[in-house]
Amino acid sequence: MPSRQEVLLDAAIAVLGSAGPRRLTHRAVDAAAGLPAGSASNYFKTRDALVNAMAARFVEREQAIWATLTGLVVPRTPAELAVALAAFVRRAVEADRVMTIARYGLFLEAALHPEAHRTLADSAREIRRFGAQWLRAVGAADPETACELILDQMDGMILHQLAYPDPALDLERRLDTVVRAYT
Repeated sequence: MPSRQEVLLDAAIAVLGSAGPRRLTHRAVDAAAGLPAGSASNYFKTRDALVNAMAARFVEREQAIWATLTGLVVPRTPAELAVALAAFVRRAVEADRVMTIARYGLFLEAALHPEAHRTLADSAREIRRFGAQWLRAVGAADPETACELILDQMDGMILHQLAYPDPALDLERRLDTVVRAYT
């Protein structure tokens, strides 16, 4: 059972991902969480405090997803890795769309909030560690660098699919090309 603070932070992530950064207010978070007015401000006195706590909660959720994913999916070839990454991109822009938009919103917030920046940067290093395991398994010579470059490509694909979706985009083919370039 999530704590009241976690409920508020999950609601804040949902507000950011569905309504954007301008709508991220204590009042909007209270409403999204279904809690009385003033609940969010009791825990997070300022918007900066809310953003910093949101970044930490987001990281917790995102790392749990990657830990589960890398525990369940064990690609043996670059082609299998490309298929797994394509499935991740599809999920990010479809089922996890709100969470993904919140992620990019937090990136922008992190540019202005040093604590959120540190939290997200630390998480990015941890996620690259998860991804490097896959790349090591499929034979990448430098799995850490390859992972960073592939994740950057995936971020671009995700962002483009969110902004102007192309239902005909062959994600498997594109990601196969990217993965093979680094393995």
